[in-house]
Amino acid sequence: MKKIGALVLTAALAGSMTLTALAEEPMLISPNPNADADTGYAQTIVLNGETLDLTGIPGGTQYLPMRLVAEADHGSAYWAQEENQSWFTFGDNRIIVSFADNSVTVNDVPVADVKAEVSNGVTFLPADVLTQMEGYTVETSDNQVTITTPNNDPMVKLGYQVMEDTGVAMGMRADETVMANYGIDTKQFESYVAFFPMITSPDTVIVAKLAENADVDAVKDQLEAYRKSQEDTFSWYLSQNLPKVQDARVVVEGDYLLFLIGENADAGVKTFTDGVASLEG
Repeated sequence: MKKIGALVLTAALAGSMTLTALAEEPMLISPNPNADADTGYAQTIVLNGETLDLTGIPGGTQYLPMRLVAEADHGSAYWAQEENQSWFTFGDNRIIVSFADNSVTVNDVPVADVKAEVSNGVTFLPADVLTQMEGYTVETSDNQVTITTPNNDPMVKLGYQVMEDTGVAMGMRADETVMANYGIDTKQFESYVAFFPMITSPDTVIVAKLAENADVDAVKDQLEAYRKSQEDTFSWYLSQNLPKVQDARVVVEGDYLLFLIGENADAGVKTFTDGVASLEG
């Protein structure tokens, strides 16, 4: 079976640039010295129905703190030191801030007349920058910014919650091509959200709504073949992961299916079964 390389940016951003630096002499990222303090950021930010914790975010701007927003939307933030840039990923989208002139690009398209602001190690951008990514909307009123993203989908939310409760720290969000490479036929699903493992872990989460005429036995056979491939790998490589693979779960609840390999499979299954009721509603 073809192995899928990890394409997700995973390096954590300890804080953005503390000052705009020269491209040939980038300034090292340093933590916000006020990270545990209320520093006066005046807006409320609501992302997909959740109010974000703004402790440590500096005041004095109406722009959005990008690392906080990206990570709250299950994205990532990374400083490319050689390029003197910060990259903020949102699914398949990427926003880049170039600190030579604080210019901004979204998916490699320059954003005209927009410059990033940097304060106390935090990079800020206007909220409207997000709307240049498909499926992202922003509403502003009464000092509140309300952001809705593709991750607001109830099934996607459930998938991420299963990951969290199972102890799956990180995974590669899978599309149809990735699923096919792992031998799983997505035509059996009406919709799905799936996270496949990094090289050093077997951790996998698939939450799917079965298609009307789905062959559930065929789906289970495909999932077992995938599980067996993971067992074959981790029987000799990082074998401490083998018990998780051997404890893999396939759960069908009404029209919904869960496949799970993770540290706390019982917790993940409970989250899934509890969450199916809201999906069916």
